[in-house]
Amino acid sequence: MRRYKLDISDREFVVDVQEIAADRFAVVVGDESYEVTLSSDENLGEATITPGFQAGAAPRVIAVNTAARVTQVPAPAAAATAPAPRKPAAGGGKGTLTAPMPGVILEVSVKPGDQIERGQQVAVLDAMKMHNVIGAPRAGTVAEVYVTDGESVDHGDAIFKYMED
Repeated sequence: MRRYKLDISDREFVVDVQEIAADRFAVVVGDESYEVTLSSDENLGEATITPGFQAGAAPRVIAVNTAARVTQVPAPAAAATAPAPRKPAAGGGKGTLTAPMPGVILEVSVKPGDQIERGQQVAVLDAMKMHNVIGAPRAGTVAEVYVTDGESVDHGDAIFKYMED
């Protein structure tokens, strides 16, 4: 189970997420419980974990509605001061798994040609002395591996490319 604490407009929200199956999750937001089905996912190599914040501007908000779908409320048009988009990682694009945070790759568990299942360990990333298991986002076949044991990566750097089955 993962617990996320979000501060939105001076209010704290606690979100607990438990994986039930490969595409189903139990999500608790405050006192409300939802069973969420993942209909698709996408690796956004150019996304920033911490968006630029401008004092006085309304924050970008992610909300869960009662239909258990995740919806995004767009930020106001004053995004002219947003940070410049990151340069795409080498080998990025559809079917590429990227580093979720900066760190050092401790172990690569796959090689080109390997069959992988969703959630299967494909690498271990050390970030701030914590070992983070990186799981495969989808079932498929590993096409290329871009990192080696001991290599430093930044957020969004390509780890490996896969072809979906």
